[in-house]
Amino acid sequence: MSGITTNTQNGLLYGTNGYMTVDGTDLGATRGEFQVEWSLEMYYPDLAQALGPVSGTGRVIKGEFRIRATLTEWTYAILSRVMGSYGVSSEGASERIGSARLGPITEVDNVVLTGFRRNDNKGVRITIPRAYVQVGNLTISKSQETGVEVTFEGLYTAANPERLPGYIEIEK
Repeated sequence: MSGITTNTQNGLLYGTNGYMTVDGTDLGATRGEFQVEWSLEMYYPDLAQALGPVSGTGRVIKGEFRIRATLTEWTYAILSRVMGSYGVSSEGASERIGSARLGPITEVDNVVLTGFRRNDNKGVRITIPRAYVQVGNLTISKSQETGVEVTFEGLYTAANPERLPGYIEIEK
């Protein structure tokens, strides 16, 4: 038997009510869709006697895991946490992002995307244990709220240098 079954409805997942935290800090409201991307780069040697890849000779040579979101809450607590590489400072009557000395690359722990469930009410959670933050464009518009694009790129660790730096959990 294949295709749609009576159990199909239970395995469907919709991203409604999703939210993100970083180091336990809620990143606030977001706009648009969350994007979770993962990929593996694979290598097979070019063996002279074979006309193509030979079973059992391939290796994974690169793996990536990332989460993208567009943040819409403009609070210093949130933006300074993800934009530290751009130089942040809080002086006198203003809080500045991009005006201080450029810092080291912003790395964060426990990037967690949660708050959604499968149709059978099983929770789903996506985690990157350690990531660096890339900040994209600001979209400033008079017809909608301003958003800042952020990408959390999973980092490998010395303790687990061969383990994909992110994962998806589905409640049992």
